Amino acid sequence: MKNQLSQTRRRWLGTCASVAGTTVIAGCSGNDETDTSSGENGDGGNGESLGTDWPMYGVDLQNTGYHPSAIGPETDTVNTRAVIDIDGRVPFPLSIVNGIAYISSTGGASGDAKIYAVDLDTEEILWKQEGFGAPNVHDGIVYGPTDGGEIHGFNAETGDRWRSEEIESVIGLGGPIPTEDGIFVASHEMIWQIDPHTGEYTTVTTTPDFVGGSTDWPAFDEDTFYIARSSDLHAVNVETSEIEWTFNSEQEGRLSDSNPAVANGRVYLTGTGQDSQLYAINAGSGEKEWSIDTEGEIKSSPAVSDKLVYIGDTNRLIAVDDNNGTIEWEATDKITGTPTDVVISSDTCYASSQFGIYAFDSSSGTPKWSYTVNDSLNGGFTAPPTLFDGIIYIPANDSKLYAIEDA
Repeated sequence: MKNQLSQTRRRWLGTCASVAGTTVIAGCSGNDETDTSSGENGDGGNGESLGTDWPMYGVDLQNTGYHPSAIGPETDTVNTRAVIDIDGRVPFPLSIVNGIAYISSTGGASGDAKIYAVDLDTEEILWKQEGFGAPNVHDGIVYGPTDGGEIHGFNAETGDRWRSEEIESVIGLGGPIPTEDGIFVASHEMIWQIDPHTGEYTTVTTTPDFVGGSTDWPAFDEDTFYIARSSDLHAVNVETSEIEWTFNSEQEGRLSDSNPAVANGRVYLTGTGQDSQLYAINAGSGEKEWSIDTEGEIKSSPAVSDKLVYIGDTNRLIAVDDNNGTIEWEATDKITGTPTDVVISSDTCYASSQFGIYAFDSSSGTPKWSYTVNDSLNGGFTAPPTLFDGIIYIPANDSKLYAIEDA
């Protein structure tokens, strides 16, 4: 590992030198220009300090899908327009920091996956680099792609690449979760911590063997890493390297098809297979506080605002009281298709599917507006929406990024 570390330091210092006089990137100085920290829960929490940024999947490290101050269209009539062409399909929501959108694409027929940086003011591509993974912006670096055992990051302004050390003999490396405590990433049986300054990796813990999948996007809150392996949800303390508790699916179904969301002292997660439940689990003890039968497999992940938990199912959106699991409202005739992960901003809840995007009053469920995809989009939207400056940005199957805005 020592030789690897020396090589990583040289790569890192070379990157610092290449951007001298322009932008200082994380690890080169203690005073980074981009700060995506937010809220009492640490970086990426759901506090007011998010400002207008939408830095990662699920908005924050807790995967709440809730942005307290983002603004979308405000009238009941919207228009859509193509912003840029993208080579390939975009399965992840884009991230936005300081007015720049970061987009990950499969690369189309060429198979050359790309990360794009797009200035939303000029709608010009600032840079693009090879790589694929949900873009996650922290301290001026865009993380997401993994290659073998390496984590890749890009300077948010210049696109200069950073690489971690290569984790040896790794199987199934997931997406990186950058935090103030380092970058955390899960492989098939391990959880790793990577120093963003040096690229050096250390083992946090070994998780039990599993069959049937693992969380695509773990949640992180107060030094605890939440990840589902098949029918078990583990809470891992990254400071002590201990698995603090494990919650087991009551029906031996899968919990790993849904990404956990942490808010209000609870972890929210849905089960699939034999276990069609929405669970609220005490974040401290791992004990179930309540659950409801979702009456079908729901593979989207829950979103959580101040008082409600939202989940989407085929032709359906449900809002549940976060304290007791009571269904507060249900939209069953206003959505076509299976929604992707729901997002909430201020007083509006947004659900998108391949057939369109739908806006509801987040408290009452009253429909605000909807947009139906036409044939020109070649199969419709492919990821959850991201909001910025009164506009919704969302990718579609015709290899374009679209803006949905007031008419």
